[in-house]
Amino acid sequence: MEQSVKDKIVNEDSVCKDERIKRLEWLISNTPSKEYFIFHGGSIEKYLFEETRYCFVYAQFLAAIVLGFSFIEHTLTALCFASGRNDLERANISKILDEAKILGWLSNIEYQNLMKAKKIRNSVIHFRKPLDEETVDFKAVIENKHQYEIIEEDAKYVLQVMLKLIDKNAI
Repeated sequence: MEQSVKDKIVNEDSVCKDERIKRLEWLISNTPSKEYFIFHGGSIEKYLFEETRYCFVYAQFLAAIVLGFSFIEHTLTALCFASGRNDLERANISKILDEAKILGWLSNIEYQNLMKAKKIRNSVIHFRKPLDEETVDFKAVIENKHQYEIIEEDAKYVLQVMLKLIDKNAI
C-alpha cells in the first residue's frame, strides 16, 4: 500500500531529524551573536539569507551554495551602490570583489575566501567537463570522500564566508 503524502513527510522527518539538528547547531554556532543584521540590498537580500540557512539545515547543499553566494553578491553590490558606485549596479562579481578590495572593505584574507566561495559556486552553476579538477567527482576521487560529503563541506564553506560578511555590518 502506498504511503500518504503526510506519512512520507513524517517518515522523512523521523529519518533526517537528527542530522538536521546537527546542521542547525552548526549554523547557530557559526552565526554572529549580534542583535541586528543589516540587509543593504533590501528584502530580497534578507530572503536570500534566510533561505540559504534553511536549505543548509534541510541538506539542500547545492541550493545553499548558490543562494549563499547570491546573498554575498547582493550584499557587496548594494554596498557599492550605496557608496555612490552606480557604475557597478550590474557588474559581474569579479569586478565587485576587486572594487570592494580596492575600497578597503575586504582584507586580503576575506578577498581570498570570497574568491574561493565564488569558485565553489561556479563549479555548481557552470558546466565542467567530466573529471575536471573543479568537479565534485574529481574532488571525491582525490580526497577519497563521497560526493555528497564534498558538497556539504562546500556549502559549509560558503555559509561561513556569508556569515562573516553579514557580521561585518551587524550591530
